[in-house]
Amino acid sequence: MTTTGPRVQGLTLDRDAEKPTATGPWVSRIHLDRDAEKTTGPRIFRVHLDQPDDSRWWRMLSDAERERASQLASPTDKHRFTIAHAALRAILGRLCGVRASRLTILTEAGGRPYLALPDGRPPLDFNLSHSGEWALVAVTPGSRVGVDIELIRPDLDCLEMAKRMYQPAEVDRLHHTDPAARHTEYFALWSAKEAYVKAIGIGLAGLRDVLVNREADAPHGTVLSRTHPGALWPVRWLDAAPGYSAALVTGPDRRQPPRSCGI
Repeated sequence: MTTTGPRVQGLTLDRDAEKPTATGPWVSRIHLDRDAEKTTGPRIFRVHLDQPDDSRWWRMLSDAERERASQLASPTDKHRFTIAHAALRAILGRLCGVRASRLTILTEAGGRPYLALPDGRPPLDFNLSHSGEWALVAVTPGSRVGVDIELIRPDLDCLEMAKRMYQPAEVDRLHHTDPAARHTEYFALWSAKEAYVKAIGIGLAGLRDVLVNREADAPHGTVLSRTHPGALWPVRWLDAAPGYSAALVTGPDRRQPPRSCGI
């Protein structure tokens, strides 16, 4: 296993790594379209959360993030939260050329986080998701982005949950899905829905109104909300980790928050 990848505030970017490096947490890239990544395409980073403790990661967090972590009852949840948010700050800090601990992350009216940059710097949108032992960070310059990763739970009554949370066409789709693949399909739809509501910033309360269109097991699809009409947003499913479902949604830049110079 190599540890020669570029450093990100103490995290190693090693696209081939499959285990934590000896030097601390690492972040690997999930490559989509390399030509698009060179221009305005999203960059996706994968973070393994079950990594050795290091006081540096705690110091990278903001006071608000430390407070949120401290409120978690499980030591494992607290550790994973710390790694996920430290990795997020490390990635954004590297891309912006700013020390991770000095980044200012604010929230929109609906609670969606955004990076506050000084005037003159190009906007950089980002999104973080974590589930189980994995996290994903999506970053894009100039468009809205949402990402979600979900641990597939085979014990979940997915048909019953779908009746409560999904659109009729999606419930019908699940009914006609091979039972052996039903949970995978259920979480594929869920990850797309959650990535979408995170991208547009309406919160999980709007998830019931979201419709995902996907042909068979295609890696691409579209998504939209009945209560927030507009253009179809593209969704792409990601091969993030075995036993997990993940999706990425990108769309036009609808954010116009005030930017502050606090970094």
